[in-house]
Amino acid sequence: MSRTLKTTLKLSAAVLSLFLVAGCADVPQQTLSQSDLEGISSQAAQANETAQNAKAQAEAAMEAATNAQEMAQQAQGTAKSAQFTADQNSQKIDRMFKKSMYK
Repeated sequence: MSRTLKTTLKLSAAVLSLFLVAGCADVPQQTLSQSDLEGISSQAAQANETAQNAKAQAEAAMEAATNAQEMAQQAQGTAKSAQFTADQNSQKIDRMFKKSMYK
């Protein structure tokens, strides 16, 4: 899941960069003013910031999923231990019952 999200983010950033480069290549150089270049640069910076935020959120989600998996494994271990103890108690009660029946 994490690889898919990272791959999607990388592809999104690459496609955005490609569109920005292709868009700039179609416009004749002399018609671009300083404000146009600043606007494009600002949009690229915003796209980069959005990608970084998405990456941080994906990493946080991955960490939370890892923690949840560890907790589930611990819970499973505790449940197995409790079942083992319950089985032992059941066997002990059966033995005591049989012993009392023979008396």
